[in-house]
Amino acid sequence: MRKILALLASLVVSAAFAAPVPGELAVSDKAAPIATLRIAPANAVPRSLRFAPLPAAEVEKIRTSARTQLKRMRIGVARDVSQAEGAVPAAADLQWVAVPGGFAARISVTSPGAAAMRVALDVSGAPAGSELVFFGSTRPERLEGPVRVDAIGDRTSAWWSPVTEGETLTAEAFIPAGNDPAASGIAVRQAAHLVISPTENVTKALAKIGEAGSCNIDAKCVDNPSQAYINARNSVARMSFIVGSGAFLCTGTLLNDTDTSSQIPYFYSANHCFDAEEPPYRTQAQKQVIANTLTTFWFYESATCGSLTLSTSMVQVTGGSTILHADLNTDVLFVRLVNAPPAGAFFAGWDPALATPGIDILGIHHPRGDLKKVSQGSVIGYITPDLVPNPPANGFLRVRWTAGTTEGGSSGSGIFSFDSSLSQYLHRGGLLGGEASCTAQSSPDFYSRFDIAYGSIAPYLNPGATPAFTVTGLWYNPAEPGWGINLTQHASYKVLGAWYTYAPGGNPLWYWLADGLWTTPTTYTGPLYVLSGPPPTGPFNPALVGLRQVGSVTITFTNANSANWSYTVDGVSSAKTLTRFDF
Repeated sequence: MRKILALLASLVVSAAFAAPVPGELAVSDKAAPIATLRIAPANAVPRSLRFAPLPAAEVEKIRTSARTQLKRMRIGVARDVSQAEGAVPAAADLQWVAVPGGFAARISVTSPGAAAMRVALDVSGAPAGSELVFFGSTRPERLEGPVRVDAIGDRTSAWWSPVTEGETLTAEAFIPAGNDPAASGIAVRQAAHLVISPTENVTKALAKIGEAGSCNIDAKCVDNPSQAYINARNSVARMSFIVGSGAFLCTGTLLNDTDTSSQIPYFYSANHCFDAEEPPYRTQAQKQVIANTLTTFWFYESATCGSLTLSTSMVQVTGGSTILHADLNTDVLFVRLVNAPPAGAFFAGWDPALATPGIDILGIHHPRGDLKKVSQGSVIGYITPDLVPNPPANGFLRVRWTAGTTEGGSSGSGIFSFDSSLSQYLHRGGLLGGEASCTAQSSPDFYSRFDIAYGSIAPYLNPGATPAFTVTGLWYNPAEPGWGINLTQHASYKVLGAWYTYAPGGNPLWYWLADGLWTTPTTYTGPLYVLSGPPPTGPFNPALVGLRQVGSVTITFTNANSANWSYTVDGVSSAKTLTRFDF
């Protein structure tokens, strides 16, 4: 009997969730604009804004803040212009130069000792057609942009620039002809002093914030990597964002949806990346302010195995993101990036089934903001962690690493299991935190459960699978007493059905509806199974346990309490009307 129950349990799991969804390669539908500077070098006289050196105590605070169980990582401090030395230049104070098509001016912002910089600009009054280009003092030849001001979704608050390298960031603003550039209102409101530069020698950069774990495995150091692994690796991006007065890092994963006609950049990470660490926790609107500052780094990995040189393929994508779902207690952050990822990135597939203990997984992440790393391990069980206020019971996966680990900056990073039928690695959840490190490699880490998150994000990832109403309940035909169907709808919208009826000889007979899917908001279809096994009155014989698919069923709901039940069993088809039983 235990074997039959186990078999039923496996059916419940498979029935409660959609089939795994494969990933696909990101393609660009248009060429990305090329950033160019409009002001000739001889005419470039930027106005400058300079801050005092960051106090040593503040640097030490950044250095130590990542050493917590929550593996979000602080990498800098946001400095208000009121802290700057001297007057803050307004648009009217800039030296505007006539250029083809309009006017251009530059402003430079310096925070001494910064490895990299970002600035928050007020662009609320900039006219249509205005553009911005950025570069840093360490690598002035690397231009970020152009950013069209029209494309910035929310200009009611200051907009955060891309990351540039070095202690000085220079922004060149372009205002189209026919507008008064002095009245554009463009002005610096904040500057982010970052202790890590995107392309600085990694060892040198990491020394500023603490030692990087030596057990981490370079993601480029996988022998004979399969295309499945390369695809999973290319779905992961390094995140940089501003929270209050701090600059932070996390990791996230680009996810595919079931609509093959488009590529919407859905991105999965951890809610605690954007939330407060203790009450009062942030509202959705407050977290959206942080989401607006998000910039992502793609192909942020070593050029070759073991090198400390950043790949020349690295691409920074600015523009922020729109929060679609952010939940404190399940630690799920699900956003839509405003701008598309670069060509060659991968929209990872996902599996909304429960990740069971013993399953092998890969973790791909950016520990301490480092170049991309990979960890290998397995799911060892479930946990109700005390890292969030009211977690669901056993609502997180416990993972133990056998190779590699995670660290600050790894927060939100995905774990992947291999699906042999699709020949792909599929996303199963994102990192909350935990106890693993290079000195405690056998200690567990805790990951959000994608199967729990799926019920909230399915309308985006699987838009055809959202039912019009909940169908859980007993369903029967009042004109035919004695048989009926018990339907249970999971939070993921998947349905398990138990059909109790009778065999031709009059004996009770049960069929199971499993592995189905919503084809429309009111139509559910799936295969029917029959189970067999030994009676409970004698010794258990596992050889007698059997499972056979006997046909299929389609349920069309005419409203929340009425449905048509069409089925085929062993080649015989029929249809019945059903009514929800009213207790």
